[in-house]
Amino acid sequence: MAEEMSSEKRGYASIYRRMIVTLLVLALTPLFMLGFFSLDRINAIFDEKISAGLEAVTSSKRRSLDTFLEERIGQIKTLAFTHTGEELSNSETLSRIFSVMQTNGRSYVDMGVIGMDGRHVAYVGPFDLSNVDYSDAPWFQEVLRKGVVVSDVFLGYRNVPHFIIAVLRHEGTRSFILRATIDLEAMENLLVRVYSGKRSDAFLVNEQGILQTESVCHGKVMEKFDKLSDFPPEVLRGEASSIATVPLSGEGEGIDARLRASATHLKSIPWVLVVIDDINENLRSLHQLQLLIIIFLIGGSLLITIGALFCTRRLVSYLSAADDKKALIDARMLQSSKMAALGKMAAGVAHEVNNPLMLIQENAGWIRDLLEDETPKTMKNYDEILKSTEKIDQHVNRAKGITQRMLGFGRRMNPGRAEVLLNTIASEACEMLRAEAANRNIEIRQNYDPRMPIILSDMAQLEQVFINIIDNALDAIGKNGTVEIKTEAGEDTVKVSFTDNGPGMDEQTRARIFDPFFTTKKVGEGTGLGLAICYSILEKLGGHIDVSSQLGKGTTFCITLPHEPPVEAVPNASENV
Repeated sequence: MAEEMSSEKRGYASIYRRMIVTLLVLALTPLFMLGFFSLDRINAIFDEKISAGLEAVTSSKRRSLDTFLEERIGQIKTLAFTHTGEELSNSETLSRIFSVMQTNGRSYVDMGVIGMDGRHVAYVGPFDLSNVDYSDAPWFQEVLRKGVVVSDVFLGYRNVPHFIIAVLRHEGTRSFILRATIDLEAMENLLVRVYSGKRSDAFLVNEQGILQTESVCHGKVMEKFDKLSDFPPEVLRGEASSIATVPLSGEGEGIDARLRASATHLKSIPWVLVVIDDINENLRSLHQLQLLIIIFLIGGSLLITIGALFCTRRLVSYLSAADDKKALIDARMLQSSKMAALGKMAAGVAHEVNNPLMLIQENAGWIRDLLEDETPKTMKNYDEILKSTEKIDQHVNRAKGITQRMLGFGRRMNPGRAEVLLNTIASEACEMLRAEAANRNIEIRQNYDPRMPIILSDMAQLEQVFINIIDNALDAIGKNGTVEIKTEAGEDTVKVSFTDNGPGMDEQTRARIFDPFFTTKKVGEGTGLGLAICYSILEKLGGHIDVSSQLGKGTTFCITLPHEPPVEAVPNASENV
């Protein structure tokens, strides 16, 4: 037997190991494949997202700058071609027009009308440029050729970086140039951006790489930006309207992986917009994400391993417990067979015993009848004989009660299906035993649920059960105690509990309390059938009874009943004992 048990344990251990390996391989393989694939692809995806975001910012800035310059060029051209040279040459008229333009948007520094000799005919602004000769200025020669010019940033006579918009108009035999200086601060405000990284920047350069606006990290206005060669030539020349995004070269040799630069050519003027992003802050989020993925892999692996160990152990334990459960079922079936045989035997014994009991009782009555014809004084043992017949009757009635209980235990009875209110049955059972409880100084407390529904059950059998349990509680207490009867309504069931503060029971007694002929009472005071009959009755009514007890604290019997008992077939006459 020991070798067989050892072999079973070895078989369970082998199953345990194989299941652990299988579960871990099936669960961890896709987890690690997904983790490594995520780590491999996340850099590329993150780089694409950064480039897409940078290009979106660059495109937005380009539209803003083009719109700004086109509006200013349009305003100057409209002003030049909607007013005559004579009107614009009037300083007061020009000053009034300039005031209106400044009111609509403060983006102009000054404005002037220049004759073909290169000198101001009229001027409005903060500088003294009345006698300045622009005939040799590059922008002056260019406007004569093109008609409309937006210059690069230069110092000029102001000795302050600025750029101008100039428009040439021919009016009959007379020609003039309307010139306006644009405020660089207005342009730089359009380049201001809220973006991550300490070295993030946005600025304008011309095709020769000269800064047209100030840069945060790459110099001031009119200084050289030496990183322009990092971008494709076609974008710098304006041959393509697309946006180029490249890693920007570092201070020494090689590429600075933290910098991404995007460049695009403006439509209005030959300038290039450069937007630089320091992605060091974004890389911090990437590193955090990668760390989270690694933690997820480790945590997921641990969780899967623990889950596999737990599930496999539970499964193997279920397999191991299957044999024990089968053995328990076999034992219960054997016990049920024994109980059925015991019931039939008890019924047969009760029938056989009842016949001599009836004869004994009749003979005792016949003796009493004979004693009535005798004179007590003439018979020496009259009183003793009469007392003996009374004792015979008493013990015969006791024996009849035992046989009736045995018959009730062995007889198969279908449960009744009448409307029953458990509160009423419990009250009647308490009332029947109230006098005995009062004689023992035992208080019966009744705590009934007012929501208790009416159920379908067998009133007589339930009353028998209640009386039996209360009577046992009184016997267990002896004297001076309490018994509490409590009812409780549920959704599909009702409960009745009987709690006493008697001496309680140990585990061995509690395990056998419902066995037939088991009793804790003294010899001659109990048959051991009361609780067994209660158990049998409740089982037939579709309910069950539970007991909880502690030594020195008391005992509680809890009865649970369905709202309606199960329907059983009516047995044949041959099945009744």
